[in-house]
Amino acid sequence: MEFEEALVAELESISGLSGKVVPAFAAAGTVAPYVMYESSFGQQIKALSGFLTSKAVEVELNLLAASYAEMKRLQADIITRLTGFEQRVIGDDGPFVQELTYGQPAELYESAPKLHRCVISFEVHF
Repeated sequence: MEFEEALVAELESISGLSGKVVPAFAAAGTVAPYVMYESSFGQQIKALSGFLTSKAVEVELNLLAASYAEMKRLQADIITRLTGFEQRVIGDDGPFVQELTYGQPAELYESAPKLHRCVISFEVHF
């Protein structure tokens, strides 16, 4: 299982997010709450002997919810799940996460769709 698949499996196990974790810009028609994610192949770690199999990946999650209270609850659940990634395999058989560091979540209100947004950025090493 690749990193993004494992990330989706982990986040979808949070109450209210089953089937609602999608790649960025793929949320058309999705009913809030939902999470959009952006990540990449990552950057392979390099040692004096050459490139290693481990890598670092930067990820951005955008949580959207209909109410502020729902956004705050899901934000706490997501951060709890993320901080639990360290020193274990994520997903069914995804990568073993060595380290995860996240930044201060940013909260805002999106007036056009009338949704509360929380942006959570983190870097994971596996």
